[in-house]
Order: sequence, then structure tokens, then C-alpha cells
Amino acid sequence: MKRHVKCRGELAACIAVLSIALTASAQDQSPPKIDHILLEVGDLKRSIAFYHDLLGLKIKSQGKNFAMLESGNIGVFLSSTHWDWDEKRPSNARPGWGMYPHFAVADVAATVELARKAGYRIAQEPRKYSWGTEAFVADPDGYIWALINSPK
Repeated sequence: MKRHVKCRGELAACIAVLSIALTASAQDQSPPKIDHILLEVGDLKRSIAFYHDLLGLKIKSQGKNFAMLESGNIGVFLSSTHWDWDEKRPSNARPGWGMYPHFAVADVAATVELARKAGYRIAQEPRKYSWGTEAFVADPDGYIWALINSPK
């Protein structure tokens, strides 16, 4: 019985030391940063027209089924192939439900008008708030993006 008590005491001490070490290690690390957003798209050419031609993202590289674009220090990657680990999305489901990434643009209303003229769906017209203006625009695959500008 004394042996079990000693082992439990040693185990508890080891767990306490490991817990303290992990906590200290976690506190020393910076939080993760967003490197890129990967979107599965139906037509790579149409998506590049939205992200590059309309919004002005820089094309870093482009292949037959994949493109890497850049918005400041965040990548927006487009893939027209489906990942084998994920189930295929039902044809009637809107992708990106509940996720609304935001692009800061110089003029929300002007960007919305360009999007409208190019045939993109405007999910929400520009609205003014105390912090700035916001609108929502759908890309060719139905992903909803917010367009914002904030007063300086």
C-alpha cells in the first residue's frame, strides 16, 4: 500500500511540473497569425476576376486548378479541386455560412457599384455605422465578403 501511495505522490508531482512547464511555454508563445484563407471555388477564372480584377488583390502564382493571391499580408488562395478528406457540399448549400471575412477598401459604395456592374450579388447595400461603412458582396461561389472603410 505504501508503494502505491508513493507512486501516486510521484505521479502527482510529475503532473504538476508538466502543467507548470506547459503553461509557461504557452505564455511565451505568440498567438497564431492568419497566413491565408483557402476557398474551394467552382470556376477559377471567375473567382480570379472577382478577387483580382474587382478587388485588386495581387496574383502571387496561378496554375490550372489553384491560385495564390495576396491582400496585404494575408493570402487568399483559390482551389478548384475538392479536398479528399472533406465531404462534397450539397449543391443547394451556401458555402461559408456564418463566416464573413472583411476587406478594407477606400470607398465602399464605389466598390459595391463596380461589383454590381460586374454582375456580382450584393448581399447588403452599404450601411453607415458610427465606426464606418460596411457592405456585403458575394463572390462567384457564394462566399460573402464584407467591404468596410473606417473613418481615419
